[in-house]
Amino acid sequence: MTNRTIVVGLAGAFVGMTALLLIGGVVLHPIALALAVPFGAVSYFLWYHASGRLHDQARRSAEAAGPRERERARQRARAEANRERAYRAAGTDGGRGAGEWRQGSAGGARGGPGGTGARDPRDRAPSADRMTEREAYETLGLDRTADSEAVRRRYRERAKRLHPDGEDGDKEDFKELNEAYEVLKN
Repeated sequence: MTNRTIVVGLAGAFVGMTALLLIGGVVLHPIALALAVPFGAVSYFLWYHASGRLHDQARRSAEAAGPRERERARQRARAEANRERAYRAAGTDGGRGAGEWRQGSAGGARGGPGGTGARDPRDRAPSADRMTEREAYETLGLDRTADSEAVRRRYRERAKRLHPDGEDGDKEDFKELNEAYEVLKN
């Protein structure tokens, strides 16, 4: 199922709810009319996105921007992608222990000295010793010509065998396997 199919389905559901609320507002109680307004707005924006007009408008604005603005937009997109990657890596432990969080110069996680603030996975330092593609293929025991389906199959086979909860499980080997899979699936 594609993202567009999902957005179209959501738009249809919101249009249906808007229609029901409009009818309910006319027949039953005017408060339903007030509830129909936000549903109608969401329906419109979902349709605008599903029709591709939102993407076209964003592309046109980017093309109209000068080189300086385009470079700033690229930098923002790269920074957001890096934050997202770090966040995902933090969620999967990223090959580090759960307690290895980047400390600020004050010595604590968010909240200053003493570290009383909540720890945010995005505060983790990015891994400097990231596995290379060649090492990832070697870890999985595959050729560099292997397609994504072969990578996924081999990962699942080995993950079942190496999972720490299994009989032959090994935590370190399992972490290495996960890191290899993360490198190759991107």
